[in-house]
This record gives sequence, C-alpha cells and structure tokens, in this order.
Amino acid sequence: MLVHGAIIPPSPVCEALADVLRSVPEEAEVASVTQHKGRLGRLGRRRDESPDVAAAPMLDRVAPARMQLPLTGFGNLTTNDARRLAETLQEAGAAWSTPRVWFSGGTALDFPGDWSVWAKLDGDVDALAALARGANQSVERLGYFVDRRQFRPMMSVATVTPATTGPFLEGVVGALDAFRGEEWTVEISLTKESFAEGGAEMVEFERIQVTG
Repeated sequence: MLVHGAIIPPSPVCEALADVLRSVPEEAEVASVTQHKGRLGRLGRRRDESPDVAAAPMLDRVAPARMQLPLTGFGNLTTNDARRLAETLQEAGAAWSTPRVWFSGGTALDFPGDWSVWAKLDGDVDALAALARGANQSVERLGYFVDRRQFRPMMSVATVTPATTGPFLEGVVGALDAFRGEEWTVEISLTKESFAEGGAEMVEFERIQVTG
C-alpha cells in the first residue's frame, strides 16, 4: 500500500476554514476587473470574458474531511513494513515536543507552479518543524528514503479555476488573514491511498501520539 505521513487537523478546525472560504461571495465580484500586479496579477482578468468561464466556480475547494498537511511519502509498503513504520514513529513520538498550533493567515500562488490557496499555521511552528524532521530521521534509520522538502507549515484549502479573478482571490486571502482558528494539538497520521467513487484519496489508518 502507498503510505504517507500527514497532519490531519480536528474536524471543527477544518469546518471553520471552509466557512471562511464560503464567506467571500462570488456574486460580489464586479463585472469590470482591472489588471492586478504581483503574484495574483495573472488572475486579474474580466470575469465576463467568456460565458463558459463565468459559469465555472471561482475556487475548487478542498472538502473539510480531506484537509491535511502532508509530511512526507514513505512509498509502497507491505502490511508488515507499515506496522514496523508505525511502531518506530510511536516510539520516537515519546521524545518529541507536543506542538500547539492554530490557523491564522493565508496566501495563494505561493511558488512557481502553485495554484493553491493556503491557510497558514501559527503557534509552536518551530516545534512542528522539529517534529517533521524527527519523523523523517526516525524513518530513515529503517532504510526508507524520504523527501524532506515536502513539509510546509500551511495547508491547501482550495485551488484556483479558470474563472478565478485576482480581486476575488485577494478577497479570499484577506478573509484568511483576518481569521484566527481554535488551538489544537498536533499528532501524526499515517495514511494510505484508497480508491472510491470520485477517485483516489489518502485515508488515515494509524495515529501517532506525540507525548514529549
């Protein structure tokens, strides 16, 4: 099975982020949009350029149940290897600091090739980064190769669509900037790829307690 490490926020936290996205009404978008500069400028077009574009949603939102922060991929593992991986992380988790974090702030189109809207994490972010490094180092001792570049202290909550305009996207980022979510304790989830109606998704099969 294809196994990944991830951080899955509590359901109420994800629902609150979804509410923030819904709070920016698409119908408030003005018909005449001026060209914006900077990282949102490539979306600063008229919403009414094309009937097809106008009918499309402004954002492809991530369902709250699917919101998660990827840590790293562990590859295609057997059931026994996955169990060994989980046991190693459980043992290591006893020595890690327990980060307390919350979502506050947002950004979008943050790096080349990125089409996501991101909710940023605040709080014990340094401890969270140390946890991510510790998880990778623990697993590398088992002989697994992991990609350390994957983790960022922010979570994708939506992606832009052909209909997204710069002003609307700026409104969404502004709403995330004004938001401060509830505080929660970080744990590591092991997820596996599952195929269901609508395509593949990563489903949790093990929760790693961080007790240090």
